[in-house]
Amino acid sequence: MASGSKPDELINLQAENRHLKEMVAALRDELERMRIAQQEHLQKSLASANDEIGQLKGTITALREELERQKVDHEERSSILERAGREEAKQLHEMITALRTQLEGYARG
Repeated sequence: MASGSKPDELINLQAENRHLKEMVAALRDELERMRIAQQEHLQKSLASANDEIGQLKGTITALREELERQKVDHEERSSILERAGREEAKQLHEMITALRTQLEGYARG
């Protein structure tokens, strides 16, 4: 009986060995699929982040350009108002001079 059990034990061990090798191969395959899925997920996340960064950079550029346009508009309006103020002051001084001259003429006459 002892000699009959050794070959059965060997067959059982060989079967278990094959089964374990198949399990190892299946686990390796699953691990590789998971690694690939993780890499794909990472690539999609990076692409999404890069898209968002691009959009934010575009927004920043647009806002910067708008700010610059507003600055130029403000400077132009300020310049126009300064010129108008100087012109009005000049006209007022001229009017004062004319009225003073007219008053001096009435005072003499």
